[in-house]
Amino acid sequence: MSAEVSSGALPRCALHPEALAGATCQRCGGFVCTACTTWVMGQMYCPDCAARPEVNYLETFRLGLWGRRDASAWLVIGIAELLLFLALGALVGGTFHLALAFLASAGVGLAFFLGMRWARLGLLAVPLLAMLLTAPSMGAPALVFFVPLMVAVNIFRDTRSRLFFRLDVPERELRRLWDLRVNNPLARHALSLSVGSLLLHVLTPLLSFIGVGFVLSFICMAMATLALVLGAVALRRVDPEARPPIGRRWEALGAMGLALASLTFGFMLHWRRMVELFGGAVD
Repeated sequence: MSAEVSSGALPRCALHPEALAGATCQRCGGFVCTACTTWVMGQMYCPDCAARPEVNYLETFRLGLWGRRDASAWLVIGIAELLLFLALGALVGGTFHLALAFLASAGVGLAFFLGMRWARLGLLAVPLLAMLLTAPSMGAPALVFFVPLMVAVNIFRDTRSRLFFRLDVPERELRRLWDLRVNNPLARHALSLSVGSLLLHVLTPLLSFIGVGFVLSFICMAMATLALVLGAVALRRVDPEARPPIGRRWEALGAMGLALASLTFGFMLHWRRMVELFGGAVD
């Protein structure tokens, strides 16, 4: 014999008491009805929690970069200024067609800096046209424009640059950019320092003949020590269950391991000199 449950005993939505709850918020645990259920990155929240910056952290990250100039925009405007000087030189030299080409290219760079969307394609067209137009007269050396063309392609595809132009980007690419810039950056810095310290150890024998080998090794060991500390702090911060999640556990562990290897290697190379140096300082 089954017991009947009165409708008053069933959980109700916190915002709409007249509606039965269909789920609970992942953050606060409050009851929500079907109309109130808000999905954020695969999890259910109430409207208030869903609007919090730490919950929808990718949207907060996107809005923080939306329409803001990135490094590529400043690079392009710097090149545009250089092209203006080249155009002035071409005018003085009497090569007006070359001056016009420089001015047009600088105009594309200025439009890119101002966030005009057509300039994204213009940035691709400038080196491509330069390569095609100079190929008949220059031959193989015209391929030098292939390098700026590849740079322009990378800028065109860059997620950060697209956010500057207020273009929508897929969540997967936005998450990758967030992971690169925001997700436990100490682990990434620690790994870079530890790898750099090991690479500098390789240069130590090459520079020992000019008397800077020991100094370079000391710098390497200082970098490794800093990497070890940063790696330990980054490892302590790791919390996959946090919102937003904090990861890079393996990068932090790798940085600490490489830092210990660098310290060990440096001590093995110069332990006698270190004992003499610090022993003399104590005496």
